[in-house]
Amino acid sequence: MMKVASELGDFLNKANELIRLDQEQGIVMTPELARSNLANLAKFSPGNETTASIIDRQLELSDRVIPVRIYRPDTDKTLPVLIYFHGGGHMCGSVEIYDGIARRLANCTTHIVISVEYRLAPEFPFPCGQQDCLAVVKNLKSVLVDIPYHEDKLVLAGDSAGGALAVSVARQTQQSIKKLVLIYPSLDYTFSSDSYQRFAQGYLLETSRIHWYFDQYFNDSVDRIKDSPLFFTGLESLPDTLIIAAGLDPLVDEGKMFHDKLIALGVNSQYHLEPDLIHAFMNLGALIPNHTQRVTERISTFINE
Repeated sequence: MMKVASELGDFLNKANELIRLDQEQGIVMTPELARSNLANLAKFSPGNETTASIIDRQLELSDRVIPVRIYRPDTDKTLPVLIYFHGGGHMCGSVEIYDGIARRLANCTTHIVISVEYRLAPEFPFPCGQQDCLAVVKNLKSVLVDIPYHEDKLVLAGDSAGGALAVSVARQTQQSIKKLVLIYPSLDYTFSSDSYQRFAQGYLLETSRIHWYFDQYFNDSVDRIKDSPLFFTGLESLPDTLIIAAGLDPLVDEGKMFHDKLIALGVNSQYHLEPDLIHAFMNLGALIPNHTQRVTERISTFINE
């Protein structure tokens, strides 16, 4: 087992013990249990930093309503916007669970942050969540109807599954996206890179669980190669991109492959690796405050350049 950051040692040992006990007891994973497990990480979140304004709203469409939470670090200024798509394997996660991360991003980047409560699988499989994220971007004026913002400085960001959503939306929308931030993104639905074997077990996110997530997300008719962001055509049109990777993560290789592909296509891509961290480390800010603050500041520097 490769060495994880010392601050995460006890946490990871306890997580691995719980996984072992579940396997011994034959506990079968369900969407409800997966959601509960991710929600339990909220107690390790970076904490509820004070933000000038937090507003819960809904984007009302003809066939559905999409909840969003809007964070404003300063209510006296016209600010740029960062739209955030949370992680969770397309089946878990929520605006509430990611509240601490969104607050920190708003404060550190001095952006209005819009966190999107998109629909989740298996109740709403691919591409429902993607459609919700795209709808929020397309209807940004409606979401921020009474809030002044810079229309020409839109940033899309997301972690894990949310990173994939950010790439997909950036590729589909006609809006002008200035920057793209992908935090340990899930980009290859063929699961073919070597890191799926190197970090298959023992590092919180396990390869078997990733397969299960995507079996819930996709139906049998989906082409998992064509719909993988890593294999998208037209990636040369992406904006400046920052990829944040965790060194002890089954997804680490595909993040680097995506960066290399963007560079080859002429896209300005930057790659930042945290070598001794695991997947979902941004949800563990109470355990690794220096690491998560460094990453947040790196994101701020990138999007404010």
